[in-house]
Amino acid sequence: MEEDNANGLDQVRKRIDAAIKEKPSHREVLEFLRDVMTEQDRVRAKIKTVFLDVNEAKINAMMEGHPLLNKKGLHLDIPSAAKVFKRLCRLLILRQETSSDAKCVNQALHANEINLEELFKRAAAEDRDYVSTLSSKLGVKEDVLSFLAGNSIKPIFEAYARELKRHVIQETWWRSCCPICGSPPFIAEIGEEGERFLVCSLCGFEWRFMRLKCPFCQNEDPEGVKYFYTEKDGPANRVEVCETCKKYIKALDAKGLGKDLDPLVEDVGTLYLDVLARKEGYTRGGGIFETARE
Repeated sequence: MEEDNANGLDQVRKRIDAAIKEKPSHREVLEFLRDVMTEQDRVRAKIKTVFLDVNEAKINAMMEGHPLLNKKGLHLDIPSAAKVFKRLCRLLILRQETSSDAKCVNQALHANEINLEELFKRAAAEDRDYVSTLSSKLGVKEDVLSFLAGNSIKPIFEAYARELKRHVIQETWWRSCCPICGSPPFIAEIGEEGERFLVCSLCGFEWRFMRLKCPFCQNEDPEGVKYFYTEKDGPANRVEVCETCKKYIKALDAKGLGKDLDPLVEDVGTLYLDVLARKEGYTRGGGIFETARE
């Protein structure tokens, strides 16, 4: 397992190096992504999960639209998440735009003003009010605390996804949330045969979704769901937008980009598409990596 993780991280690092050559202006944020993924990888092989009995009742519930994981009651490996949190906090201190907030978080940790176990459980349950209230109490930006908490528990949910993915029946799950953990997607992929997959913002699982449907408001009007791309970079990286909810999701064409793409790397390497989408009045749906993208 550790060897597989090392090989996977090595592939990601190579892709990041290639992305930096393709987009030198994105060097800083891509290098930051590499550091974040390295810190997450340090705990990945040691994460402890609990056995989940995926019985017939669970499968039937999934077919009716219920994700396999109950995030509110799920066992989280708090020590592993805490290690990632502290290391990511140190990384943010080194970034000029997040340094002061990260220092405040670090000081609050040492003063026992943050209950990490409670923060991780609330973040996993998508309790935005808790994160917002704690951010105000500490005097830090909410997106900084969300980034730290979300990326600290991400390896845990990825571990559960690896264990549970064999139970997902793709042909029966055509929903806009992840069948494993129920989280929203942060990016889409277009497969070799033109099929569309959504990629979970928390556990990283990929599931099938309709080609012409907004994953955020369910709009299916072909005139209201569009996409655009830059002439320079072509359609392999594009933005899919919805005219009803005015949200967007980026899409990667696997055929055009090759098999070695990594959704997070491609996402950070296409910040110019986010800029274009926002200029056109669209806001992004899903995603937990926003601090790295600013």
